Amino acid sequence: MADIAGLTIAIFDQLLKLGERTGQLISDARSFNEDTEQYYSKVVDENNRTKQLRHILFEPSPIYGGLTLFQNFDADVQEQIKVFLGRLVHMLTEAIDLLENRYGTSIEATKSPTLTPSMSQLSLTPSRSSQETRSPSPRSSWKLFPQRSITLLKWSFQDKKRTEEVLRDFSDLNGRIHENIKLWCLASSIGLNMQHLRRLQNDESAKQLGFNIDATLQITATEAGHTEYSFELGDLWAESLRRAAPVEDRFALCHDDGKTFLMEHRRYEGQHDSSGEVDSRTKELVNNLAGLLSQPKEQVFCIPRCVGWKYLQSRSTIAFLFETPGGYQPNPISLYRLLDTKGVKLTLGERFRLATALAKCVTQLQMVKWVHESFRSENILFFPDKSKTSLTPESGISYINYADPCVLGFEFTRPELDFSAGFADLCLERDVYRHPERQGRPGRMFNKIHDIYALGVVLLEIGLWQRALTLEKNHFKTARDPFVIQAQLLKQAQRRLGDKMGEKYQQVVIACLTGQFGVTNDTREDLKLQQAFRTQVVDVLDRVAAYI
Repeated sequence: MADIAGLTIAIFDQLLKLGERTGQLISDARSFNEDTEQYYSKVVDENNRTKQLRHILFEPSPIYGGLTLFQNFDADVQEQIKVFLGRLVHMLTEAIDLLENRYGTSIEATKSPTLTPSMSQLSLTPSRSSQETRSPSPRSSWKLFPQRSITLLKWSFQDKKRTEEVLRDFSDLNGRIHENIKLWCLASSIGLNMQHLRRLQNDESAKQLGFNIDATLQITATEAGHTEYSFELGDLWAESLRRAAPVEDRFALCHDDGKTFLMEHRRYEGQHDSSGEVDSRTKELVNNLAGLLSQPKEQVFCIPRCVGWKYLQSRSTIAFLFETPGGYQPNPISLYRLLDTKGVKLTLGERFRLATALAKCVTQLQMVKWVHESFRSENILFFPDKSKTSLTPESGISYINYADPCVLGFEFTRPELDFSAGFADLCLERDVYRHPERQGRPGRMFNKIHDIYALGVVLLEIGLWQRALTLEKNHFKTARDPFVIQAQLLKQAQRRLGDKMGEKYQQVVIACLTGQFGVTNDTREDLKLQQAFRTQVVDVLDRVAAYI
């Protein structure tokens, strides 16, 4: 284990040297293209990220028994990190090789004189062919002009394009390494160590990488029920909540002190205490949920910040209040309604960007050990931008950025560690989004695969641009077996989705609906499932969306 740790440190160090060299070459190559500064900044940013990751992984700490975080990972995770980094090294080596074809000096100068024998197995040396095609030094002889012209043409038509591709791929892979290391830090067994989480919460390198935000969410989720802080809104809010303007079935807009808030309300017909308020257990669950939703979150969570909750006795509802996103007019519309609005037509790119945003939301929730339980199109909202004109004016809806949805509708019990068997709910309109194990009277604890299934149903709706309930002519009213609904949704995905969205999107939806991710002998935290979901769903959608 010590050998793999030493080798990984060596790869990190080599990667940093190659990153610095790549940035220098791009900085010197003023005629690289009009985006030279953009490429230079990207390489510098990625190199800084590599430095921060190295610090987090290889700084010894008493938290880890005097070892490093890297040494506390399983051997399989350590090997994955090494392989990921080796691929990055190869990418940067190729970028340097291509840049030096046009601009310059030998890559040999960047190599470490103390490179270990194990490191040399990574084959970091540039190809012989590339060394032989170095651009000749400028000379006055006119005889060299044709050769110089051929070299410039070769660079313009081949090498420059390939260099740009390599740098894009490098940034994409480095981003995926970053997200996977965050996943291993938070979702593996070490993520249950509160001292480790507090280190991620307070360490400067972790803060620069954004690990602190997710660590704080996980700490808050773990400590839910132990806080004495109340998120219940005071009586001063009563009038504003009473006058809230309804939005569809479950939402409303509330105005208070010159600000607009989004109110989500749900029926409460449970027990009451002597004062007519909700019972103590429900109050605790509601307060915990409001506390979790109030925490700062990265935009990728797609969850607006909750400012509190209030029981409205006259309506028998519990209201949650959320901030509305800046830059948009407070006129929300749900995906459920959009699917049935005449004239609304999304481009292929818009559908992929929306699907990517929702898949990232689910994977982020999994990472901090949350479950949603009610992931469906009626709980996915958009705030139209009235300053921009819609491409489909006949719909009467202003421009919508489909890459920026708001996800709401969380049930009361959020942390996955809390038991949630659920109450009987025989509504087909909601059952169609539920895994067969969770329909009707659920007899199994809610887990990650159930949210993934619900995501698959929503992605099917987006791909076919049709409500799930309408995918069967009788709206599933004759379905006596929960697995009949699943079978029909799968049939629709297999028959129609490929033509409309392509094979990759179709495979993503089928994987979500079947739960078949090729995972066996998973960890207690479902870490392998989370990695497979990220690789087979999130990364696939993200890459396609980036090129449409």
